[in-house]
Amino acid sequence: MIDTIERRMISNTNYEVRQAIHIGDCEILIAEDMNDPDGNCYLIADYRENGILGEYSRCQVSGDYLEIMQEFTVRLNRQIEAVNAEIGIADFQSEIITAEQCYPNDYKQDITGTVVAIKASAMRPEYRRGDVQLVFVTHGNGAKANPMGRGVYCFHLTDGKQTRFERQDVQGKVKELPVWAKERLAILQAERAPQKVPAPERVAGYTITERVQVDKMLFVLGENPSAVTPFVTWQRFEGRTGYDHGHYFNSRDKALADLHTRANGERENNSQSQTRQPKSRNDAR
Repeated sequence: MIDTIERRMISNTNYEVRQAIHIGDCEILIAEDMNDPDGNCYLIADYRENGILGEYSRCQVSGDYLEIMQEFTVRLNRQIEAVNAEIGIADFQSEIITAEQCYPNDYKQDITGTVVAIKASAMRPEYRRGDVQLVFVTHGNGAKANPMGRGVYCFHLTDGKQTRFERQDVQGKVKELPVWAKERLAILQAERAPQKVPAPERVAGYTITERVQVDKMLFVLGENPSAVTPFVTWQRFEGRTGYDHGHYFNSRDKALADLHTRANGERENNSQSQTRQPKSRNDAR
């Protein structure tokens, strides 16, 4: 039996990939087509994928192999610098987290909502660091107890970026989180916590839906679909409790117009009061 080697071709072309290096978020590759009719036998491209779709970008062709190789080294160095900068921003722990520092990856347990370490062997070489290994698991069929699927969705503690691993990539729950990881976890959980929406203000059966503040006077619009007149505008002076001077309407548009009319009237009164300066004794004639 003769083993066949699968050829990797650039989509919809006759260029076959000959060299490829994946570093950071990008794979840089060189491909060739020695039968290209224009003599552009060599191609360089960036390749990225999100786990579902892949995309080639920044494709460049040439008949000069050294030109393509020079561009290859430029792009490669650029990616190396980007990864160095990325790690430098969140340089918490370079030492790899070992299996001895984790509880076994027990498939009978649900790991949702926990911090786990990803096996260093499941990560690309440039990311084989203890800080990058630690992730906060949020969901995924692979995260469940006795999982039917494999996907484990999580966030990196270092920078909060979302990522995905397979359940078999999980080394296990960390026995003792480092101090930096506890701090990052608290920040991440706070950012993901649902925001409490304050209950709407209700006055005499009306729900306040609009507010306009003019200096020390607050004007509001209230709505009550069950009332004889469903809409009302009120005012309240700063420091006082309750609203007064209600204007009632059957139309929300009219009530809204009245709200802004009252607010604009207050602005004009304030403006006129500021322009009328009392005369000093020296100005009196």
